[in-house]
Amino acid sequence: MLNSLNQVGNNQCSTNLYQAIKSEIKPDSNKINNLTLDYWAKTQKTNRNGNMLIGAIAGDIIGSFYEFNSIKSTNFPLFIEYSRFTDDTVMTVANADWLLTSDSLPGIMLDYGNRYPNAGYGGSFYNWLQQDIPQPYNSFGNGSAMRVSPVGWAFDTLEETLKKAKESAEVTHNHPEGIKGAQATAACIYLARTGQS
Repeated sequence: MLNSLNQVGNNQCSTNLYQAIKSEIKPDSNKINNLTLDYWAKTQKTNRNGNMLIGAIAGDIIGSFYEFNSIKSTNFPLFIEYSRFTDDTVMTVANADWLLTSDSLPGIMLDYGNRYPNAGYGGSFYNWLQQDIPQPYNSFGNGSAMRVSPVGWAFDTLEETLKKAKESAEVTHNHPEGIKGAQATAACIYLARTGQS
């Protein structure tokens, strides 16, 4: 998925994702807005295995411009010229790969991170990527929560979800607060997916 998003530059990436979401929501739609994305999100329950990552990736791309250009309105363009995927998308896809293959998560994260070195990693994570045998660095930042969404879709119990969210976080964010952030995010996704409150 990242290769197709990355193939022709950031603006084209947004256009490709826009088209993917548009076809997923409603083929005759000529405009995607917050309401149509809301509709699309509700349909994901029935399409669990097909496109579970597209919502996380769309959120990352949509938010990429606004992260440093905040606005105080709910009426804003979703995909703009400067929209791009970030480190959050790269590591979310890495986590999905880990769940699908059961390979070493640090190895997978190193592979994806080094394939996309300019995705906007924080300093500590960028240094982690440069290590031959990377070690957790006691982070309590939000990186572990930003990459964990596939875990919320992958398991049949909350206990399994929390266990795997912890494993996902501990690779870098082994501080208790970093672990809690990943577990809270994965739990919310799991609970929403299973219709619980």
